[in-house]
Amino acid sequence: MLKQINYVTGVKMYYFRMLLAFMAISFLTVSCKDKAVEAPQTVSPPSIVSLSPDAGTEGTEVVILGENFGDNNSKVDVNFGSKAAEITKRSGTELKVKAPAGFNNVAVDVSVSVSGRGSNIKKFTYNDTTFPLITTMTTTCFYSSAVVINGNNFSPDIQGNIVKFGAIEGTVTAATKTSLTVTTPDLGSVATAEVTVTKSGLTSNAKSIVVDVDQNKIATYNWTTHTVKQGLIYKTGQFSLFGETQRRVYILDVTLNASNTLGIGFTTTDVNTVTMCNNYNAVAGVNAGYFPFGGSSDKDPYIRINSATVQNGHTNVSQIFTNSALLINNNVATVRKFTESGKNLNLVAAAIPATEAQNIIVCGPMLITSGIIEALDMSASHNSSQTSRTGLGVTIDGKRIFMVVVDTGGGVTGVTTLQLAKILQALGAVNAMNLDGGGSSTMFVSNQGDNGRVNFPAGGTYMRPVRSVIYVK
Repeated sequence: MLKQINYVTGVKMYYFRMLLAFMAISFLTVSCKDKAVEAPQTVSPPSIVSLSPDAGTEGTEVVILGENFGDNNSKVDVNFGSKAAEITKRSGTELKVKAPAGFNNVAVDVSVSVSGRGSNIKKFTYNDTTFPLITTMTTTCFYSSAVVINGNNFSPDIQGNIVKFGAIEGTVTAATKTSLTVTTPDLGSVATAEVTVTKSGLTSNAKSIVVDVDQNKIATYNWTTHTVKQGLIYKTGQFSLFGETQRRVYILDVTLNASNTLGIGFTTTDVNTVTMCNNYNAVAGVNAGYFPFGGSSDKDPYIRINSATVQNGHTNVSQIFTNSALLINNNVATVRKFTESGKNLNLVAAAIPATEAQNIIVCGPMLITSGIIEALDMSASHNSSQTSRTGLGVTIDGKRIFMVVVDTGGGVTGVTTLQLAKILQALGAVNAMNLDGGGSSTMFVSNQGDNGRVNFPAGGTYMRPVRSVIYVK
């Protein structure tokens, strides 16, 4: 009987265990099915295709086209950099927003976020909305002169600035946010002009600039010209200048290259400019350095030719005759001002290594330094007398030379050193120096004038013997 009871009990336990196993399997099966049903669907992140426009200012309406911008229940955010933009219209493929405040003259990242999922990045450029401001600028100008304008909020892009002299636009040649360099247009006969700068449609305050009437006349004058050879032009003109007075001006405009070589000629025996230029087989030239003449003080300049010193020059000579020098090295010309004190500037010139200047001649005074006319001492008669003058100027690269002679007598009047400086500056010289003048002032041009003499020294035909020339061949 006991065995029968145990048998029945064991059978019941077996079936009970089987039932539990079946229920567990059923539960697991249902549970797995439930989990498979509940697995989240993959949602693609938002994607920006384009911004229109992609530049503007605060409040500009920007249309953002793309994909996966969500539905009406989605949380959508649009950011311009760190600033949230106001959304004015939305769909799954298009958003309209207003560019937020807080940016100027900068490109910012634009992104879209939908329910926390971020998009790719597109750039939006905030235009510059600050007005340009002129604080200071060059005080005078003339046709083709360089005017430097200082201030704030200019465009660093040359093309981004419009500079006008009155209603006439100049040419911007260099630009930073605080400085512009502009070439003056032809302003005709006006005495002053109001200068303005316009950037992104925003126009600055106006500053008045004086138009130098005489320099403008020189820069726009219809010179009588003759091409001596390619790169060497001889010009002449006679007209009222520096008032109603008639002036007669002669110019050699030379581009230095393999065909046009600049040189210094020298002799210990006095000969006139034309003869000395011919002795050097030159095609054009002018008289150069001082020399003792008719009881004048000793002020011989230091002269070096082809790396060899040919004249040491006097010591104890006033700076008015010695504070500048023409240096020629590998056919590149420099007019250098000596800033050293004392009266022995010929020694300063002699100390310049031949590797820096194969050719040197000292003279003075310096007329123009780095585009600025020197503060010449007009109380000195050497500067203030209106007499025949010879001067030389160079462009910044040293490859273009202007040699000028101004006559006196015979119905015309000479010029002061300040007026000579203005002539050279108006022609385009950035650095310039005065050479020996008076009866020495002579210009030679091969096959022109009277056997090469084209001007009238001291109003006549007599050519004073000199000891040095500057020539081109």
